[in-house]
This record gives sequence, C-alpha cells and structure tokens, in this order.
Amino acid sequence: MSYKSELRVAIVAGEASGDILGSALLKELNERFSKVESVGIGGPLMLKQGFESWYPMSELSVMGYVEVIRKLPRLIRIRLSLIRRILNYQPDLVIGIDSPDFNLLLERSVRKGGIPVIHLVSPSIWAWRYERIHKIRESLDRMLVLFPFEEKIYESEGIPVSYVGHPLADQIEVTIDRIRYRDELDLSRDQKLVALLPGSRRSELKQHLELMSDTANIIRARYSDVRFLVPLLDDDAIAYARAHLSRSGKGLINEIQFTPGNTQRVLKAADVAIIASGTATLEALLCECPMVVTYKVSKLTAWLMRRRAKTKFVSLPNIIANEMLVGEFIQEKARSNFLANAVISLFERPEELGYMRIRFQQIKKILRVGSASRSADAIEEFILNK
Repeated sequence: MSYKSELRVAIVAGEASGDILGSALLKELNERFSKVESVGIGGPLMLKQGFESWYPMSELSVMGYVEVIRKLPRLIRIRLSLIRRILNYQPDLVIGIDSPDFNLLLERSVRKGGIPVIHLVSPSIWAWRYERIHKIRESLDRMLVLFPFEEKIYESEGIPVSYVGHPLADQIEVTIDRIRYRDELDLSRDQKLVALLPGSRRSELKQHLELMSDTANIIRARYSDVRFLVPLLDDDAIAYARAHLSRSGKGLINEIQFTPGNTQRVLKAADVAIIASGTATLEALLCECPMVVTYKVSKLTAWLMRRRAKTKFVSLPNIIANEMLVGEFIQEKARSNFLANAVISLFERPEELGYMRIRFQQIKKILRVGSASRSADAIEEFILNK
C-alpha cells in the first residue's frame, strides 16, 4: 500500500520475543506512514525504532507461579496505570504482542473505551484452555496469528483474523547446508551427530538431563561413531547441567559435548535431535533437523493438562502438519529405551529421515512469508477501513 499518513499507536510487549516482533513491526510501520508515534511498554530493540516505553519491559517478564504471585500487586498497578494512560493518550490503535495473561484484560478495557485493538500472537488455545476464546472475542478487533491452523480456529469462532506467518521462519535460510555447519563447529562430516535439547529452564533440565544421558548411552552402545551435542543457554547453564548429572551419579560419556548458545547451528549440523517439547521443536523443523520429542512434568501438572488438552498431538511440528510426523514420548512414555529406539530407527531407515526433511521444507515454505510485512499490511488495512 502506498497510503501515507500519521499513526499514533500504543504497543504492549512483555518479553524479549515480543520486543523482537515489536521492533520489526515498527520498522515496517515507520516506512509506511509519514509519522509514527509509538508508546506503551517495550524493550531495547523497540526503543531503537523511536518507541517510548512508559514502564521497563522487565516489569512484565516474570517466570513461574511463585514469581507471578509475588509480583502480582505490582503487575495489577502497572496494568491499571497503563489503561488510564492509553485512554488519555487516545491512540489510533492498541497492539498487544503475546503476553495474553497481562494483555487481554488491558485490551478489553481500552476497547470498551472506544480504542480499537489488534493482538499479535495467539495464545495457545488449541493446546490449553480453549475457553479463553470468549475473553479474546471481547478483547480485540483482529487477531494476527503465526500458524495457518490458528486462522481456521478464529474463522470458525467468527473472530476477525489474519495469518501473518512466523518471524523465525523469515530468519532461517531457505536451504540448509549441513556440511557447512559441521565445518563451522569443527565436526566430522561423516560422523553420526545427535543434538540433545533438554530445555532452557532449570526445572526442565532436572526433568530431562538424566533421561537424555541414559538415552545417549543406549545409542552409543549401538553406534561407535556417534557424537552428541548439547546446546545450552550459557556457561552457567552448562555448569548447572554438569553438576546435576554428577549429583545424580550419571557419568557423562566422552561423546557428549556441551556448547553455550549455538542452538541453530547445532540443529543445522545434526542428523537427528532429541528435544524437550516447546519452541525448540519449531526451531528444529525450520533448521530441517529430524527429531523425536519428549517431555516430563509433575504428575499433577500432567493430569491437569490432559484434562484440558484440546489437541491429539503435543509437538508443534505434528500440530502444524496434522500428522504424527515426529515421534512423541511424553510423561510415562518418556523413557530412555523408547527414545533410543526411535533415534536408532531413524538412522536405520534413511527414507524416514528424508521424508521428515521434505515435510519440514514444505512447512517452512508456508511459514516463511514475511511476517513483519504481513502484520504491517493487516494493520494498515485495518486503519484505512476503520
């Protein structure tokens, strides 16, 4: 669109991932409108695009039930103050980016005050607490979703929706050169390489490190030439992982190597990955790395999730593909012999590895559509038709 005018927008992003999305969106909007005035809550990347953050984004970045409860009074005060400031500011539009527990109530309040609302990144209602759809309907004028299957959900509920693609797909190259990444990591081009991704939170490391170490030992007994890479967040996470395995009495075989960061490079170099279910499974798909997926939580959490789960699959690759594309070994099935046999099966059946990579490429093409540009298109069209 060539329409040029001024835009006053309030944006609320509560996490680092939201800051990335917000900055890319603001860059697009700044190119489309003659003047963009943007305020609300955002991070350092958004600030570089001329954004004015009324509160530090770190105020909203809380993890875990205990921390949320401890900071709840402060979060409520910030939200009430933010609602007042937005209503006084009277922007053309409010954009909430992810953080649904904070944003949906804020969005509903400002929308009741006559300000239109767009929300970017759907809550995972397809997996958990679908009943939130009623709150969503009351809170916004249009939802911008990252996955095509989400678009169908909102259309069936009569909620205006636009599919904008996934920004992570835009960041990863179309064709993966596995040999190049093995050379960059100083790895043998011919050796079997398995990536182990036990999660980023310490609770996830506790649940999955021993399981993956045991799995690696079984695979190592089958293949003498196999090597394992474990990309963790930083050196502190690596020290914690080593100490945890040492306390548990689980020795590390020589073929297991920890590396700080480098998750995407490791996935692009690996033959197969064993991944604790989460966003890392999408990252592996986009890096065209075949995988098996596992996850363990407490028995109470598992019981609650199963009672309210809405999907027949757990991992994002399977949900997006709507087929059992990658093996899922969840809760009581999260056993080292099951995981090892699944990996061995992939090594023994190269046609399965090939099929998985082809399907990953097909899905990546669907997700790689220029997410920031599409989001700006939807916003610009909404403003024009308001």
